[in-house]
Amino acid sequence: MTDHAALLARVAALEAQLARLDAARELHNLMGQYTVNFSPKYMHRAVDFYALERPDVSVEIADRGVFVGGDAIRKLFGAQFAMSLKGNLLVHYLATPMIEVARDGQSAKGVWRPPGIEAVVPPAGGKPVALWSFGTYAVDFIRVRGEWKILHLHWFRIVKCSYEAGWVDDLSMTYTGKLPDSAHVRPSTYHNPYTPDNIQEPIPPCPQPFDTMTDANWMVQAHQAGG
Repeated sequence: MTDHAALLARVAALEAQLARLDAARELHNLMGQYTVNFSPKYMHRAVDFYALERPDVSVEIADRGVFVGGDAIRKLFGAQFAMSLKGNLLVHYLATPMIEVARDGQSAKGVWRPPGIEAVVPPAGGKPVALWSFGTYAVDFIRVRGEWKILHLHWFRIVKCSYEAGWVDDLSMTYTGKLPDSAHVRPSTYHNPYTPDNIQEPIPPCPQPFDTMTDANWMVQAHQAGG
């Protein structure tokens, strides 16, 4: 390879690296926007972040099941998650961002481990209940007409419990099951919340370098440190 050709190849490689770094920044901001809108008043906006035209677009939430397809996701964020605007609070702080953009630049994987606080009004009404809500987001992103969108999102819930009792003593929300009117939802792929008897695993793993999008199976496969 001539010096000129080598220089052009080096420039092209640097441009590709820069584009992937810029994409990682865009994806972190996208997830920030997603969590900001994940509130009772603006829950319906969540659908705007998804690649709804893709038949395999999906959301998996703890042991609620897997919602697949645009219609299922619209229903999830438009009706099944509906709650009163007063008294309810949903805040998940994004933390420990781990983002890997595919070498082809058309897809990406991300993992965040957010601590969360919630206040939930009981179904019968009354004083809101203060909750801890800790877990992990694992997300597949894809470019749609030049814009990043969520293709698969999985919320791995580790802890959901009352603030007063804590996660060791309050196990009442450890397993919650399907939401009402969700018989069409596919079974959960993985749900291993904390209990005194459960053994925690490194799932979801930190995303590893990859060439192009395949499927979401990586989210539930433990990756050994240094492997």
